[in-house]
Formats: sequence, structure tokens, C-alpha cells
Amino acid sequence: MKPLCGSGEDGRTAMGEPGWSLSFFLGLIHVSLIFDGIIFLPNMIGKATGTPADQVAFVTFATLLVAAFGTFLQAFRPGRLGCGHVLFMGSYSAFLACTLMAVDMGGLPLLATMTLLSAPVVFLYSYFLRFLRHIVTPAVGGVLIILVALSLMPIAIELWQGGDSSQAHFGSFGNYLVGLVTMGVLVIFMLFGSHRLRLWTPLLGIAAGCLAASFLGIFTLEHVRHAPWFGLPEARWPGLALDFQMAWLPLLGAFFIAALVSAMEGTGNIMLLQQISVKGFRKVDYTRIQNGLYADGLAKGLSGLAGGTPVATFCDNIPLLKMTRVTSERVGLMGALILLVLAFMPKVSGFLLDAPSAVIGGMLVPICAMLFYAGFGLVMRSGLSFQMGLILGISLCAGLMAETRNFFPSIMPVDFSPILQNGVAMGGFVAIFFSTLLYLFPRPGMALHLNPTSDAMQTLLERLEKLKAGFRMGDEAFLRLRLCCEETFSHLIEYAESSDKKCLFSVRLWEEGVFVEVIIGETVDEIDQGMRPFTGINATEAELDRVGLLILSRMAKDVQHIHISGYTYISFVIELS
Repeated sequence: MKPLCGSGEDGRTAMGEPGWSLSFFLGLIHVSLIFDGIIFLPNMIGKATGTPADQVAFVTFATLLVAAFGTFLQAFRPGRLGCGHVLFMGSYSAFLACTLMAVDMGGLPLLATMTLLSAPVVFLYSYFLRFLRHIVTPAVGGVLIILVALSLMPIAIELWQGGDSSQAHFGSFGNYLVGLVTMGVLVIFMLFGSHRLRLWTPLLGIAAGCLAASFLGIFTLEHVRHAPWFGLPEARWPGLALDFQMAWLPLLGAFFIAALVSAMEGTGNIMLLQQISVKGFRKVDYTRIQNGLYADGLAKGLSGLAGGTPVATFCDNIPLLKMTRVTSERVGLMGALILLVLAFMPKVSGFLLDAPSAVIGGMLVPICAMLFYAGFGLVMRSGLSFQMGLILGISLCAGLMAETRNFFPSIMPVDFSPILQNGVAMGGFVAIFFSTLLYLFPRPGMALHLNPTSDAMQTLLERLEKLKAGFRMGDEAFLRLRLCCEETFSHLIEYAESSDKKCLFSVRLWEEGVFVEVIIGETVDEIDQGMRPFTGINATEAELDRVGLLILSRMAKDVQHIHISGYTYISFVIELS
């Protein structure tokens, strides 16, 4: 069994391995922030439909159990399930419209069936992720994170004002002051607090806001007073709707769209988690993204079988990991345990629901600020060409239009509301659509299948010579291209010469130069590690063996080496100027 440690490549978190007591405390802070969101869909079913209260309680119970299990899978990472980071799961707002529609059309059994049927969408998306490697890039993931922050800001402002316009204190000076106190304490300690003090920053912000709310008389314990300490829902499992009807096809399509949206956002969430959690982060690990999405799909299927609502990954609390600098898997495991206990303790979960809305809103504002920072970090890490910059700008505009929920509402089909009224979905689809067009746009070049053997080297070099005139390359640029391709192929020969699988050499003329990608169905030692300068006098034998890789790192731009589904993808760019 792997050790319960942080997700850094060297097995350490940013501040070392925390104790179990500190992990429990931090897990409780994470759960406190997102608990209302985890049970968001069950609450909306209770408010917007005529579903009896005991059945709503069962849906809430089932959703919490599955959320706890999914969060455990993400942190523990058994086999090929889970990303190995602190990634919470819970009900997802993109399913709101289709969830309420399903309950209205066929009750909770139809909701359970649609939730179960939406799970394969995530599995398929994850399985074929290797074909999307040039489309679902870190830059696209960064845009998704920025859109999440944009979609959270209106929620944060509404919560700051009181959460519900029907409340007596909505928009009052008291709510304004409570949110301001919470946000002020968080920002001050984040800016000026020591590393150890930053561990307590979330608790200090919540405590300060709750004290201010108590002083102003807007901190009530309504849920706590009426809820029992321990209990199980009285209703039974609703079952599945097995008499499928043609009238349900549009509804099924809406669930498929929402599931794809959740998979796209999950991709961005895990990219962001890697940037925060991995010590010395250099590049995105797509294998962890796949495994995290497999756990997401499994949780969706289990939620349907259990009679809960569709679940997905949460990113609202991810900036807390940056804030506290504790990214150990133990925090996720303790958070999963807390969610499990809360499913059987209505009074404790009621206390979390009673937390003043203004306090949660005040916390969300700096969290949105950190999401903006993290999203822009992902976008800029890979560098931006003019074309990709334009695509990402259009995607942000599309997301902002969708967030207004006023984009020709009278002529847009209701079935498409999971996309058209969701900024993350709309912006993500626009980014992926244009990225796909850009990738599929025909460009001059060659694709060559070769066996990774020394005899095939001459064939590669001869084909490259034929490209020189077509690409109008100068002697210096062509020499760099030739040397980099030669060193890359030599690296493949070293590790895959005994393989019977051919490698694909793809050389294409790109906007910023010549793009080279090599694909082989084997796991090859990382080509972009250990490429640091050294002196010939003090060089070890291992360093001398990697002289070619050092040449590659100096002559090529944007050298990448990724593994997805047992395949190795090596790529780099040779600038023409």
C-alpha cells in the first residue's frame, strides 16, 4: 500500500506531512466551506418540486455517502481510480435544470436512472483523453478555472448579502459588515501571516465572521434545534425507472451534456491541483487526470444506483490548499470521513448549514481571487501564440455571455440550458471547438512510421532533408531540427529498441515554427528530466549519457514528454527565426 503522503513528486507536501489531528481540522474547514454546495441539488429538489421531505432526506443521505466515497477514492488512489490529491466530490450545479426536469417527469426513480446513464460519458471522455491532448491543454484548463471564478463571484456576492432575497436581513448593513470582517481577516493573515499562522487562517476568518454575526443578531441555529443527533432517513430507496420512453431522450441528452461539462471542469480542477500540490511542478500529469475522472465516473454511477443526485469534483475549496500550504492526502481522507459521519449526524450537518451566509460569501471572495491567479498561471505556463490567445479570449467572452443567462433566452431550446446558462460549460465548449479546428486545420508536413532501431535513423534523416525546401528553412534552423529529431529518436532506441511497436514521427509547420511530435505505444524514460548544464570535467557517466537531451533542451522550445494510457508522447517546437 502506498504511503499516505502528499502528492509531490518526492512524496512531501509544501510543509511536510501533517499529523492526523491537524489533517482532521483542515478537512473540517474544507467541508465547512463546501458542505452547502455538496448537498445543493437535494436542497433544490426539496425547494422546487413537490417531493416529500422524507424522500428528500434520503436523496441527501445517499448523495453524502457517495460524495464521501468519491472523495476517499480521489485521495487514496487505489489502482487506477483517483488523482491522489485533495479533491472533494458533491452534487454539481450544471445538473440543476435536468435534475429538476427528471423529478418532474418521473420522480426520483427517473433521476436515479438518468444519473446512472450519465456515468459512461465521463469514462469515455477520460479513456479517449489521449486523443484530446492538443485540445484539452493546460491553457484550456486555466480558462476553465478562470470561468469557475467568474461564475462563483455572483454567488459570493449573493451570499454576502444574505443568501436569499426572502430573508429579513438580506442586503442589510449587518451582512455587509460580517462579510467584510471575514474577508478582511482572511486577506490580512494571508498577506502578513507566518507559514504556521496560515494553517489557521480559514478558522480565524470563519470565527471572526461568526462572532460579528452573533453580535449583530444574524447568527441563528434553526437547523441545529430541530435536527436529531443521530439518524437515518425514513424513506426507502426509490429504485430505477426501467420502462424507458422516447419522450425521455431529450432529458437524457441534457444529462449527457452536463456530464461532459463536469468532466471538462474536472480536468481543469485536477490540473490546478497538480500545480498547487506537486512540489516543483513542471507539467501536467495526464495519467492522474484520467484516474481522477475514472473515480468521478464511478461516483456518478454509484450515486444513481444509491438514489442520490449526480456528483462531480469540487474546486471551490482548492485555493484553501494554497492558502494553508498543506496538500497532504490525509486532509482528503479526513474530509471523506467527516462527510461520512455527517450523513448519520443531522445535527452536526445542520450546524454547518446554519453558518451565516455572509461569512461564506466573505470567504468566497478571496477564494475567487486565488482561482483567478491559479487559472492565469496555467494559461501562461505553456505560453500563448496569437491564435491560442484569440481562442482563449473568445472562450472567456462566451463564458461571460452565458453567465448573464440573457443570451436570446426566448429562442434557445431549454434542453441546452446546461450549456447556454453555464459559463464554464459554454466557455469550455467554445475553447475546445476552436482548439479542435486549429488542430485539424491542414498544415504542410510529414508523418512517418518507423521501428525504433538504429537502421531506421537514416530513413528519418532522409525524409527530413526533403522537408527543408518545403518549409523554406535556413541552414541553422534545419540543423537544429535535424539534431533534435536525431537525439529524440536515439532516446527512443535506447528504451524501446526491443519493442515490436512502431513509433510515429509527425513534423508539421506551425505558427511559431516547426512542431515535432513522436508517439510510441511504450512507456519511455522522461526526456525532459535532468536536462541541466554540467561541466565536462565533473560530469558523471549518467550525465554524459544525457548530453543529447541537454542539446535538445537548448535548441528546441516547449519540450514536453507525457504518458497517457500506456502511450508516450514527446513533442517540441523548432523556431524558424
